[in-house]
Amino acid sequence: MKHVLKNLLMLLALCFVHTLSCHADWFKGKVVSAETGEPLVGASIYSEVNPQPGWSVQNNAEADSTGCFVIGNGWEGRILFTFSMIGYKNFRKVDYSYGEDVKDTIDLGTIKLQPTALMLREVEVTAKIPRITMSGDTIVFNPEAFKLKDGARLDELIKKLPGVQNRDGKLYWNDKPIRLMMNGKDLFGGDQIINELPAEVAQKLKLYDRKSELSRHTGKDDGEEDHVLDIQVKPGFLDKWYGEAKAQYQTNDRYMFDLTASKLSDHDPQVVYAQANSINRYIDRTMTSSSNSDIDGDGRSQYGSYNYQHNWVTKGAEKFSNNHVDLGASFGHYDGWLNSSSSKETFFPNQDRTFSLSKTYRYKHKLWPKLQANLFAYTDSVNVIRVDARASYGKTHGLSKQDGASYSYSPDQFQYYSLAEAMGAKPGDALYEHLVTRNRNYNTSDEQNRSLNLNYTWSRFCGKKGSFALQGRTQVSGDNNQTHTRRQLEYIRDGRNETQLQFFDYSTHNFAQSLSAMIEYWVSKKVYVKASDKLSYNRYHSNRAFFADTDQSGAEGLTATTLDADNCFNSTNRTWTNEFTLKSTITPVKDFMIMPNLDWTVTREDADYQYGRLDTATVRTTHAYTPSIFMKWKISRVRNVDLSFSYNTTVPELSQTFAFRNTVDPLSISTGNAHLGNTHSHTTALGYHRMWLRQQIVLGLRAEYTKNINPLATLFRYNSQTGVYESKPMNVKGGDQWTVNFDYDQGLGVDYRLMNKISLTNSTAYGYLTLVDAASNAVPELNKQKRFGLNENFVLAYEVEKVRLALSDQLAWSRYRYNNGSYNSNPLFNVVGIDATLSLAPFEFNVGVNDEYRSGYQTQAMNGHRLISSAYVSFRFLKNKARLMLRADDIFNKDIWYNNDYTAFQRSESASDYIHHYLNLTFSYKFDAKASKGKAQD
Repeated sequence: MKHVLKNLLMLLALCFVHTLSCHADWFKGKVVSAETGEPLVGASIYSEVNPQPGWSVQNNAEADSTGCFVIGNGWEGRILFTFSMIGYKNFRKVDYSYGEDVKDTIDLGTIKLQPTALMLREVEVTAKIPRITMSGDTIVFNPEAFKLKDGARLDELIKKLPGVQNRDGKLYWNDKPIRLMMNGKDLFGGDQIINELPAEVAQKLKLYDRKSELSRHTGKDDGEEDHVLDIQVKPGFLDKWYGEAKAQYQTNDRYMFDLTASKLSDHDPQVVYAQANSINRYIDRTMTSSSNSDIDGDGRSQYGSYNYQHNWVTKGAEKFSNNHVDLGASFGHYDGWLNSSSSKETFFPNQDRTFSLSKTYRYKHKLWPKLQANLFAYTDSVNVIRVDARASYGKTHGLSKQDGASYSYSPDQFQYYSLAEAMGAKPGDALYEHLVTRNRNYNTSDEQNRSLNLNYTWSRFCGKKGSFALQGRTQVSGDNNQTHTRRQLEYIRDGRNETQLQFFDYSTHNFAQSLSAMIEYWVSKKVYVKASDKLSYNRYHSNRAFFADTDQSGAEGLTATTLDADNCFNSTNRTWTNEFTLKSTITPVKDFMIMPNLDWTVTREDADYQYGRLDTATVRTTHAYTPSIFMKWKISRVRNVDLSFSYNTTVPELSQTFAFRNTVDPLSISTGNAHLGNTHSHTTALGYHRMWLRQQIVLGLRAEYTKNINPLATLFRYNSQTGVYESKPMNVKGGDQWTVNFDYDQGLGVDYRLMNKISLTNSTAYGYLTLVDAASNAVPELNKQKRFGLNENFVLAYEVEKVRLALSDQLAWSRYRYNNGSYNSNPLFNVVGIDATLSLAPFEFNVGVNDEYRSGYQTQAMNGHRLISSAYVSFRFLKNKARLMLRADDIFNKDIWYNNDYTAFQRSESASDYIHHYLNLTFSYKFDAKASKGKAQD
């Protein structure tokens, strides 16, 4: 057996070679005075790349003692350089950067700056502090050499560093996330803390690639590394508290108060956070992460957290990562609510059809305390242990109200009615004769959930050859849910009304355990193998006791007490899973890369399942393979081609394959399908990239083909007398999709830029038409959907120092065609907008106006023009530590969130309301500690 494993390992090593490296374009040149030709020492070079509309990547450098400079960029796209120097006019130059896959050096030549006589007379020449120095492979930035306003935050300084960008609150450098460190240790509190610390705490900023623990032990590059920004703190600024206080008032008596305080320390950092608001925000801050999201359409919340860390070093492991233990606790509460409406149409054969309308209000109240602890420690110089423990408890109360109606129509005589018209129709009204059902549902629920997660890892570094790791995970969780429902039903064609009372008590218990092994091994200097195998066991038990009564009197507040055995279930599922993963990169020649990947999952499920009269036990073993390969060929600096292929297998959930029958909702019954099979898909993509540097044109073409095999769809049965639908999942004939993307980017001088992204899609999909009043053995009719789609994103931008202006147009149009032409549709969504910003320090003004136009939707309220506009003005004062901002949102009160989904068997459209059309006044103040004089840094 050992001999077989050894041969297998050697075979894998020979087949999968891993050689990774980081590349970037480099631009060099020389900056001189146009009048004297003398080199301009310390001249600033600023570059900006816009990989996609809406965000940019900036770099900074400065000329050395000879006027020469070198500036790098890891992004692909048009790059704009701005050269500046006190006493000289700015100069701009445009070029193209190929990105991180290429290591080229482009000579920009001699840049001549024109002097400004007035500035020369006013500027006092003093010795300049160099912004950037090199220490080996480490880039060192001197904060005192950067121009910052009084009271500037650390994040403002960091954004001026080469290649740094901010995406959704996360810092990136050359398209890789930045790992923040302080004095060589991970920065406790993560990226969010740099918004609160003053820039003056930084003595130096070091930017370098920090190799993985494995690479630092073996001395060999495994391709795994972090981009580290190490903040060297000045003496006297440690062991002090910093933070920010914020207060907001929003019209209709809404508010937000927010307080953050962080203790900066090498040994015992701490973070305290608290907030309360009624503007629909839930903010969660822990020791390692932060989230800021909507509660629902509207809501209010309160939240507080405390996080503590202790750092120390193990003797003999000083040059590796520091040991640390983290402890954190948080408590959150929120109330959220939402109003929404929807319409739905299932596709019938050539006969009368139904159109369903609904309106829903939901409310949820939740308490959510959490605890977490992390440990990372070297026991000696080659052994590491990691432990991550998390515990949470949630208690939720919710309620919902729903009104719904359905009416029929002839295929060629569709007329849209609102829900209010349908609910208010009376006998004798024209609409009443078409009504099939009406319903009013009221629901309350109380739920508790508990979870405990424990992750643990032991790693051993095996000299210069590699490492071996064992990992484990233990999870215990449970839920309890008690729900009361009251349904008022009108079966109009049957001429009867019914009130149903329902109650169920639902509980789940879950235990999961996994163990995995991972090996990283160098067979030779160029042959690297990484393989992992994970074995998991999961036991999931669920139980529902269901009660139902019919109360013709319509009395409220009653609880159902009669057991409904047909909707009770009890299920125990035991699952064993083995996941094997192997991935690598092969670089046979410098400009050609091959990256194969293989995932193989074997699952054995043992289930005892009881639903109503169904009582069964089954065992299922499945295999799922996910191979993929990606190849890239750089033909030249201005051309490249890439080709990829992937294959996926999806196994249906075991519970879907049982012949259960769920009649909890008497108007919408669902069943399982014992004949469900696996679904498969494979995707092939080809990309081509071309650029013309002198014309500042970048062109990208990409073609992609996806084939779906045995995809899942839903088969509906419909009883035209009662209006009851019954649904069942089914495998259906596979379709395919072709997609072609065209990206065009052109610079028009240095101040203007034109970008246009066009996507064309042609797809075929299949579904089953609804079976109407059909026998149980009826064969459904297959319906073919053909879709042609056009999406466009056009931007024309103008930007100078104090003005930013952008004109945009976003288009989404689809042409749906079916076997039955009466279902054909051509929905269109188009947004034309303008956004303008004017910066006149200490003020900043912004206004944005969009015209949203929709047509071709069944829901009439969705169609037509909507003018959406917002604006703000901000003012900074108290040495920029304080900021006051007034914002107006949705000035014309037209904003509504819409969504739609069209398939081969159903069409649905929905709308949701959320907070908009308001004035918001925000005041924020950042408080800093003063440095201790004469105190030495630890």
